[in-house]
Amino acid sequence: MARVPYVSRDQMDAEGQQIYDTIREDRNAAEVGRQFRALLNSPKAAGFLTSLGTQLRFNSTMPDNLKELAIIMLARHWNSDLEWTGHSVMAKNAGLSDETIEKVRTHKAGELTGEEAVIVKFVFEMLHDKILTDGSFDAAQKILGDQGVVELALTVGYYCAINLAQIALKPEMEEGRVSTL
Repeated sequence: MARVPYVSRDQMDAEGQQIYDTIREDRNAAEVGRQFRALLNSPKAAGFLTSLGTQLRFNSTMPDNLKELAIIMLARHWNSDLEWTGHSVMAKNAGLSDETIEKVRTHKAGELTGEEAVIVKFVFEMLHDKILTDGSFDAAQKILGDQGVVELALTVGYYCAINLAQIALKPEMEEGRVSTL
């Protein structure tokens, strides 16, 4: 059970309802998911955070396969059933192989090669080493360009925030969904 109530649209004032509608529309969803409805206990903060997520997910210059690789690495790092279950499907749809996805799931992403290895190293260093070497930055910048490498760094930060909020608030998976982590 979530540690805070899930906020429904009708419980919010006009400004909150506008934030709710933006979250729903940005994700092209009939309803706002539970994790975001838990965040809506602080509507303005949720709105700012989810706007960043929208920009990074839907308007990034990063190739979708590399963006989703970074996202599933973060989901795996934080053991997030919610993020993994949704984004592992998106990663496959973006062109990541079943083998790549499984290597991330089983903590063997270090075995990946090519551009995937560059993204893995970038994310791994930020999360585990709490540094980013010039070599890893330069390799990612070569693939992604200046804007893309900034978006990769922000993607790491955004999904850390989302996953840490999930740890704190404990939103449940949507009904009928089963974890694939």
